[in-house]
Amino acid sequence: MKIKIPSFDSEPERRVFQVPKDLLVSDWANKSRYLDPLTSAEPGQWMTDRTPYIKGIMDAFIDPVVEEIVIMASTQVGKTESMLNMLGYVVDQDPAPALWVMPRETDAKSISKDRVIPMIDLSPALSAHRTQDKDDVTRLEITLDRMIVYLVGANSPAGLAQKPIRYLFLDETDKYPKFSGREADPIKLATERTRTFWNRKVVKCSTPTTREGYIASEYERTDRCRYYVPCPHCNEYQVLVFSQIKWPQEERDPEIIKADKLAWYECLFCHEKITDSHKQKMLPQGKWIQSGQEISRNGKVTGKLKVASKKGFWINAVYSPWLTISEIAAEFIHSKDEPNLLMNFVNSWLAEVWEEKTEEREPDKIKVLALDYDEGTLPGGVIVLTGGVDVQKDHFYLVIRGWGVGLESWLIRALRVESWEEVLSILFETEYRREDRSLLTVRLACVDSGFRTDEVYEISRRWREVLRPTKGDASVTGVPFKITRIDRNPKTGAVIEGGITLWRVDVSFYKDKIARLVSTKDPVKWHLFKNPTEDYLKQFCAEHKIIIRNKKTGEAKELWQKKTHSTPNHYLDSEVCAVAAADMLYVSTLREEDKKEIFEPEKHEERASSPWLGNRKGWFQ
Repeated sequence: MKIKIPSFDSEPERRVFQVPKDLLVSDWANKSRYLDPLTSAEPGQWMTDRTPYIKGIMDAFIDPVVEEIVIMASTQVGKTESMLNMLGYVVDQDPAPALWVMPRETDAKSISKDRVIPMIDLSPALSAHRTQDKDDVTRLEITLDRMIVYLVGANSPAGLAQKPIRYLFLDETDKYPKFSGREADPIKLATERTRTFWNRKVVKCSTPTTREGYIASEYERTDRCRYYVPCPHCNEYQVLVFSQIKWPQEERDPEIIKADKLAWYECLFCHEKITDSHKQKMLPQGKWIQSGQEISRNGKVTGKLKVASKKGFWINAVYSPWLTISEIAAEFIHSKDEPNLLMNFVNSWLAEVWEEKTEEREPDKIKVLALDYDEGTLPGGVIVLTGGVDVQKDHFYLVIRGWGVGLESWLIRALRVESWEEVLSILFETEYRREDRSLLTVRLACVDSGFRTDEVYEISRRWREVLRPTKGDASVTGVPFKITRIDRNPKTGAVIEGGITLWRVDVSFYKDKIARLVSTKDPVKWHLFKNPTEDYLKQFCAEHKIIIRNKKTGEAKELWQKKTHSTPNHYLDSEVCAVAAADMLYVSTLREEDKKEIFEPEKHEERASSPWLGNRKGWFQ
């Protein structure tokens, strides 16, 4: 049976049933997109060659494998224009409902008025899809002959959770509120609207803020493409980064550097000077390279090409045709001494996450704290022992630390063990000999209860005189720890006498304290036994402290953060537990005369809600 193909009498009917042409987004834009003189520095017909690096971004949009595109980019590189070209392409070539989300509703109205509607009106291929009804075009809803474009603010839950859409454009995601009104995350709300389309496309775009910001986190989940360009002198391909921008060091006036164009880009390989005129020749020869791939001098790409449904692109202002190298250098000099300005430079010009490192530890620097004593032996200054245990799925990390006068401490044991039996034996059934031949066991240990919690509680009940369950709690401020009674009568809620207590610990406080003790030089406070393992040293140094600053308010928040996601930090967590145990025993009040006696402290659990460093007369009063 033959299928009769209907004939269409009118041009609108023919356009509605038009099959998409085999056309790249960049080719469509070159042919059909026109720029508004009111909003563009270079009005008239669009030319992809002006910003050749966004060709790969735009053309990924029609790749049938690609479902999401993540663009982490600086300002003034054309990222929003590339998204507008994608929108224009679907209006003309592959229509379906589309949603464009801005941080606020006022932003949505602004981009509709200043960018989207002028694009449609100025480009004949798009204006042909306008209807005759003037009411079909409003600030937040543009009804065309074959599709509707919705524009909403991320702060408007009603606009985010209405009709189904196939195309979703999320612009400046790092400025979105965490919640849309009383509803859920606005990005999740908007993404839910694409579920009914098997061939949906989601484009996420923003300048970055912090490593925890949305766009940086999403980019890490992609194939992480970067744009490599060849040096005009040695032809070696490289990513353009700010650290290679140079200028005469004797010149510190940013206005002179900018006006006289004194800055240049230094090739990473041959160290020759690359100028602005060179840059314009380099960009068209550039290639997007996935993470894990390499590119040789002749432009040959090696390494397996990943077929990714989630494509990621990173680009900074050094590539921008509208900024000179000297303008970028001048902006840095202008910003470098003001944290708020520097944060904006890092985010908006370099497209990099903002991190102010305040504490940095390296294994080689920590290794010098090792003294000439063996693991498991007690140096002369040790008066009391505390322990710390970090619990993993099928093993444990354990440290024992000896404490003396003035918070001086020595690492006694640091090891991985496989069972609770080993943990308890090493902590409480093993005696450690002092120089005077007297023997010590661990007086108190803390164990992290964040994992295998029920087991931790059960073991703590059996050893409650010497073992305390802890849990890191960011809400604990002003004091190092607070207590919560765990064992209660299920009917009355009354505390069960002799039950265990959970010690909720301010982990940041203790990491700060460890950093302070490690860095104290006169006298040295923190010691290791000789030849500590590389595993211990790396894990102890696995984190650094950074300052994350709010871009709008300038307020700063200090955080301890792993340097890389892959580096474990279990020994550091164990040390936190051991130091917390020392505070619970008030080791800061140890005196020289205490070395002559075996420490038997009074019980402090009932005193935990009082000031943690209360006025004490000594250990044995």
